[in-house]
Amino acid sequence: MPVFVPLKEVPGVAMGGLPGFGKTSCVNRLVCDWAPSPAVQFAFLDGKVSHAYEGDYADLVQRAFAFCGDDLEKANKLLKELVELRRARSASIRKVLGVKNMWHVGPSEAWPLVVIVIDEAHTYFRDHRGSDPATKRLAALAAENARLAEDLVKKGRSVGLLTFLTTQKTTGDAIPTFIRDVCPVGLSFAQKTADAAVAALGDDIREWPDVSPVTLQDPAYVGVAVMSQHGHPGFIRIRTPYVYDEDAARVAEQTAHLVRHPARLLENLTGRTVVDLTKDDPEPPAVAA
Repeated sequence: MPVFVPLKEVPGVAMGGLPGFGKTSCVNRLVCDWAPSPAVQFAFLDGKVSHAYEGDYADLVQRAFAFCGDDLEKANKLLKELVELRRARSASIRKVLGVKNMWHVGPSEAWPLVVIVIDEAHTYFRDHRGSDPATKRLAALAAENARLAEDLVKKGRSVGLLTFLTTQKTTGDAIPTFIRDVCPVGLSFAQKTADAAVAALGDDIREWPDVSPVTLQDPAYVGVAVMSQHGHPGFIRIRTPYVYDEDAARVAEQTAHLVRHPARLLENLTGRTVVDLTKDDPEPPAVAA
Protein backbone atom coordinates (compact mmCIF):
# COMPACT_ATOMS: atom_id res chain seq x y z
CA MET A 1 0.00 0.00 0.00
CA PRO A 2 1.21 3.55 -0.59
CA VAL A 3 2.50 5.15 2.62
CA PHE A 4 2.58 8.91 2.95
CA VAL A 5 4.96 10.70 5.31
CA PRO A 6 3.63 14.22 5.95
CA LEU A 7 6.51 16.70 5.85
CA LYS A 8 4.47 19.89 6.00
CA GLU A 9 5.50 21.90 9.06
CA VAL A 10 8.17 19.30 9.89
CA PRO A 11 11.49 20.90 10.90
CA GLY A 12 13.62 17.77 11.05
CA VAL A 13 13.85 14.11 10.07
CA ALA A 14 16.27 11.70 11.78
CA MET A 15 17.16 8.63 9.74
CA GLY A 16 19.30 5.71 10.91
CA GLY A 17 20.40 2.34 9.57
CA LEU A 18 23.33 0.13 8.69
CA PRO A 19 25.47 1.06 5.66
CA GLY A 20 24.06 -0.08 2.34
CA PHE A 21 20.49 -0.61 3.52
CA GLY A 22 18.83 2.42 1.95
CA LYS A 23 19.35 5.70 3.82
CA THR A 24 20.99 7.57 0.97
CA SER A 25 18.72 6.01 -1.65
CA CYS A 26 15.74 7.28 0.34
CA VAL A 27 17.16 10.82 0.26
CA ASN A 28 18.00 10.48 -3.45
CA ARG A 29 14.40 9.56 -4.23
CA LEU A 30 13.12 12.53 -2.28
CA VAL A 31 15.50 14.92 -4.08
CA CYS A 32 14.56 13.51 -7.49
CA ASP A 33 10.86 13.87 -6.68
CA TRP A 34 11.23 17.48 -5.59
CA ALA A 35 13.98 18.66 -7.95
CA PRO A 36 11.58 19.69 -10.77
CA SER A 37 9.96 22.25 -8.46
CA PRO A 38 11.51 25.73 -8.31
CA ALA A 39 9.84 26.06 -4.89
CA VAL A 40 12.44 23.70 -3.38
CA GLN A 41 16.16 24.35 -2.95
CA PHE A 42 18.76 21.93 -1.58
CA ALA A 43 21.97 22.04 0.47
CA PHE A 44 24.06 18.92 1.07
CA LEU A 45 26.57 18.16 3.80
CA ASP A 46 28.06 14.72 3.15
CA GLY A 47 30.34 13.46 5.90
CA LYS A 48 31.51 10.48 3.85
CA VAL A 49 33.46 12.42 1.22
CA SER A 50 35.76 15.38 0.83
CA HIS A 51 34.68 16.71 -2.57
CA ALA A 52 31.41 17.22 -4.43
CA TYR A 53 32.40 14.87 -7.26
CA GLU A 54 32.74 11.97 -4.81
CA GLY A 55 30.18 9.78 -3.11
CA ASP A 56 26.44 9.36 -3.22
CA TYR A 57 25.49 12.95 -4.04
CA ALA A 58 27.89 13.47 -6.94
CA ASP A 59 25.03 13.06 -9.41
CA LEU A 60 22.71 15.41 -7.51
CA VAL A 61 25.06 18.18 -6.45
CA GLN A 62 24.35 20.31 -9.54
CA ARG A 63 20.78 20.72 -8.23
CA ALA A 64 22.05 22.08 -4.89
CA PHE A 65 22.88 25.69 -4.03
CA ALA A 66 25.52 24.53 -1.52
CA PHE A 67 27.63 21.44 -0.84
CA CYS A 68 30.13 20.55 1.87
CA GLY A 69 32.19 17.43 2.49
CA ASP A 70 33.82 16.15 5.66
CA ASP A 71 35.81 19.29 6.48
CA LEU A 72 34.51 20.49 9.85
CA GLU A 73 35.58 24.07 9.27
CA LYS A 74 33.82 24.30 5.90
CA ALA A 75 30.76 22.64 7.42
CA ASN A 76 30.81 25.18 10.21
CA LYS A 77 30.87 28.00 7.68
CA LEU A 78 27.94 26.56 5.72
CA LEU A 79 25.88 25.91 8.85
CA LYS A 80 26.50 29.49 9.99
CA GLU A 81 25.28 30.75 6.62
CA LEU A 82 22.13 28.62 6.91
CA VAL A 83 21.46 29.90 10.43
CA GLU A 84 21.95 33.44 9.14
CA LEU A 85 19.37 32.67 6.44
CA ARG A 86 17.00 31.32 9.09
CA ARG A 87 17.40 34.50 11.15
CA ALA A 88 16.90 36.71 8.12
CA ARG A 89 13.75 34.87 7.14
CA SER A 90 12.44 35.11 10.70
CA ALA A 91 13.05 38.86 10.68
CA SER A 92 11.29 39.46 7.37
CA ILE A 93 8.59 36.80 7.00
CA ARG A 94 5.67 38.86 8.24
CA LYS A 95 6.57 41.82 6.05
CA VAL A 96 7.26 39.74 2.94
CA LEU A 97 4.65 36.96 3.18
CA GLY A 98 2.09 38.62 5.44
CA VAL A 99 2.08 35.62 7.79
CA LYS A 100 4.19 34.35 10.67
CA ASN A 101 4.31 30.79 9.30
CA MET A 102 5.40 30.08 5.73
CA TRP A 103 3.20 26.97 5.63
CA HIS A 104 0.10 29.15 5.84
CA VAL A 105 0.78 30.18 2.23
CA GLY A 106 3.14 27.40 1.16
CA PRO A 107 6.59 27.48 -0.43
CA SER A 108 7.09 29.43 -3.64
CA GLU A 109 9.80 30.12 -6.18
CA ALA A 110 10.61 33.38 -4.38
CA TRP A 111 10.45 31.82 -0.89
CA PRO A 112 11.34 28.15 -1.44
CA LEU A 113 11.39 25.28 1.00
CA VAL A 114 15.07 24.84 1.91
CA VAL A 115 15.95 21.16 2.31
CA ILE A 116 19.19 20.63 4.22
CA VAL A 117 20.62 17.11 4.05
CA ILE A 118 23.28 16.29 6.66
CA ASP A 119 24.45 12.79 5.73
CA GLU A 120 26.67 10.83 8.12
CA ALA A 121 25.85 13.51 10.66
CA HIS A 122 28.20 12.05 13.28
CA THR A 123 31.10 13.38 11.18
CA TYR A 124 30.14 16.94 12.10
CA PHE A 125 29.03 16.44 15.71
CA ARG A 126 31.40 13.79 17.10
CA ASP A 127 33.03 14.65 20.40
CA HIS A 128 36.79 14.83 19.85
CA ARG A 129 38.86 13.86 22.91
CA GLY A 130 42.38 15.12 23.41
CA SER A 131 44.39 17.98 24.86
CA ASP A 132 46.49 18.92 21.84
CA PRO A 133 45.55 22.15 20.00
CA ALA A 134 44.36 20.41 16.82
CA THR A 135 41.98 18.12 18.71
CA LYS A 136 40.70 20.99 20.84
CA ARG A 137 39.91 22.94 17.67
CA LEU A 138 38.02 20.01 16.18
CA ALA A 139 36.08 19.60 19.42
CA ALA A 140 35.13 23.28 19.41
CA LEU A 141 34.00 23.11 15.77
CA ALA A 142 31.94 19.96 16.41
CA ALA A 143 30.25 21.53 19.44
CA GLU A 144 29.39 24.66 17.47
CA ASN A 145 28.16 22.59 14.52
CA ALA A 146 25.76 20.81 16.86
CA ARG A 147 24.52 24.12 18.23
CA LEU A 148 23.97 25.50 14.72
CA ALA A 149 22.12 22.36 13.59
CA GLU A 150 19.96 22.63 16.71
CA ASP A 151 19.04 26.17 15.69
CA LEU A 152 17.99 25.00 12.22
CA VAL A 153 15.81 22.16 13.54
CA LYS A 154 14.26 24.01 16.48
CA LYS A 155 13.60 27.31 14.71
CA GLY A 156 13.44 26.50 11.00
CA ARG A 157 9.94 25.06 10.66
CA SER A 158 7.90 28.24 10.36
CA VAL A 159 10.28 29.89 7.88
CA GLY A 160 10.54 26.90 5.56
CA LEU A 161 13.69 25.00 6.52
CA LEU A 162 13.62 21.18 6.62
CA THR A 163 16.69 19.34 7.89
CA PHE A 164 17.40 15.66 7.25
CA LEU A 165 20.00 14.04 9.51
CA THR A 166 21.22 10.56 8.63
CA THR A 167 23.69 8.32 10.41
CA GLN A 168 24.18 4.63 11.09
CA LYS A 169 23.05 4.69 14.72
CA THR A 170 21.07 7.72 15.86
CA THR A 171 22.48 7.45 19.36
CA GLY A 172 23.33 10.57 21.33
CA ASP A 173 27.00 10.42 20.37
CA ALA A 174 26.11 10.52 16.65
CA ILE A 175 23.21 12.98 16.68
CA PRO A 176 23.02 14.88 20.00
CA THR A 177 19.75 14.15 21.76
CA PHE A 178 18.89 17.86 21.91
CA ILE A 179 18.69 17.70 18.08
CA ARG A 180 17.38 14.16 17.55
CA ASP A 181 14.53 14.43 20.04
CA VAL A 182 13.00 17.49 18.35
CA CYS A 183 12.81 15.79 14.94
CA PRO A 184 9.13 14.81 14.59
CA VAL A 185 9.82 12.15 11.95
CA GLY A 186 12.12 9.20 12.61
CA LEU A 187 12.99 6.42 10.16
CA SER A 188 15.20 3.40 10.71
CA PHE A 189 16.54 0.99 8.16
CA ALA A 190 18.23 -2.22 9.36
CA GLN A 191 19.88 -2.07 12.79
CA LYS A 192 22.08 -4.57 14.61
CA THR A 193 20.92 -3.94 18.16
CA ALA A 194 17.72 -3.20 20.01
CA ASP A 195 19.38 -0.15 21.60
CA ALA A 196 20.08 1.29 18.14
CA ALA A 197 16.43 0.69 17.20
CA VAL A 198 15.28 2.50 20.35
CA ALA A 199 17.60 5.42 19.63
CA ALA A 200 16.05 5.79 16.19
CA LEU A 201 12.39 5.14 16.98
CA GLY A 202 11.91 5.56 20.72
CA ASP A 203 11.16 3.14 23.56
CA ASP A 204 7.80 2.10 22.06
CA ILE A 205 9.55 0.00 19.42
CA ARG A 206 10.33 -2.53 22.19
CA GLU A 207 6.60 -3.28 22.29
CA TRP A 208 6.53 -4.04 18.56
CA PRO A 209 9.28 -6.67 18.08
CA ASP A 210 7.76 -8.03 14.85
CA VAL A 211 8.51 -4.78 13.02
CA SER A 212 11.78 -3.91 14.75
CA PRO A 213 14.53 -2.78 12.35
CA VAL A 214 16.72 -5.44 13.97
CA THR A 215 14.78 -7.96 11.85
CA LEU A 216 15.76 -6.19 8.60
CA GLN A 217 19.40 -7.30 8.37
CA ASP A 218 18.82 -9.63 5.43
CA PRO A 219 19.77 -8.32 1.94
CA ALA A 220 16.14 -8.86 0.93
CA TYR A 221 15.28 -5.86 3.13
CA VAL A 222 17.55 -3.32 1.47
CA GLY A 223 15.39 -0.22 1.06
CA VAL A 224 12.97 -1.22 3.82
CA ALA A 225 12.60 1.08 6.83
CA VAL A 226 10.48 1.23 9.96
CA MET A 227 8.60 4.33 11.03
CA SER A 228 5.83 5.21 13.46
CA GLN A 229 2.35 5.26 11.94
CA HIS A 230 1.24 8.85 11.52
CA GLY A 231 -1.88 9.39 13.61
CA HIS A 232 -2.02 5.76 14.76
CA PRO A 233 -0.32 3.69 17.48
CA GLY A 234 2.49 1.36 16.54
CA PHE A 235 4.93 1.14 13.67
CA ILE A 236 4.88 0.28 10.00
CA ARG A 237 7.41 -1.00 7.46
CA ILE A 238 7.90 0.98 4.28
CA ARG A 239 9.95 0.28 1.17
CA THR A 240 11.63 3.20 -0.55
CA PRO A 241 12.08 2.84 -4.32
CA TYR A 242 15.63 2.52 -5.62
CA VAL A 243 16.91 5.34 -7.81
CA TYR A 244 19.56 4.43 -10.36
CA ASP A 245 22.56 6.75 -10.56
CA GLU A 246 21.94 7.55 -14.22
CA ASP A 247 18.35 8.55 -13.45
CA ALA A 248 19.43 10.80 -10.58
CA ALA A 249 22.06 12.42 -12.79
CA ARG A 250 19.50 13.00 -15.56
CA VAL A 251 16.99 14.61 -13.18
CA ALA A 252 19.67 16.83 -11.62
CA GLU A 253 20.98 17.92 -15.02
CA GLN A 254 17.50 18.72 -16.35
CA THR A 255 16.62 20.78 -13.27
CA ALA A 256 19.99 22.45 -12.59
CA HIS A 257 18.70 25.69 -14.13
CA LEU A 258 16.25 25.98 -11.21
CA VAL A 259 18.98 26.40 -8.60
CA ARG A 260 18.79 29.67 -6.71
CA HIS A 261 20.47 30.60 -3.46
CA PRO A 262 17.68 31.33 -0.94
CA ALA A 263 19.67 34.22 0.52
CA ARG A 264 19.84 35.91 -2.89
CA LEU A 265 16.11 35.37 -3.36
CA LEU A 266 15.46 36.99 0.01
CA GLU A 267 17.60 39.95 -0.96
CA ASN A 268 15.51 40.34 -4.11
CA LEU A 269 12.35 40.44 -2.01
CA THR A 270 13.62 42.91 0.57
CA GLY A 271 16.25 44.91 -1.28
CA ARG A 272 18.61 44.29 1.64
CA THR A 273 21.27 41.74 2.42
CA VAL A 274 20.40 38.93 4.75
CA VAL A 275 23.00 40.18 7.20
CA ASP A 276 21.27 43.54 7.49
CA LEU A 277 17.96 41.81 8.18
CA THR A 278 19.29 40.51 11.47
CA LYS A 279 20.10 44.04 12.64
CA ASP A 280 16.57 45.39 12.87
CA ASP A 281 16.55 45.21 16.66
CA PRO A 282 17.09 48.59 18.33
CA GLU A 283 20.62 49.34 19.38
CA PRO A 284 21.26 48.90 23.10
CA PRO A 285 21.59 52.16 25.04
CA ALA A 286 25.08 53.55 25.27
CA VAL A 287 26.83 53.17 28.58
CA ALA A 288 28.83 56.12 29.85
CA ALA A 289 32.52 55.41 30.30
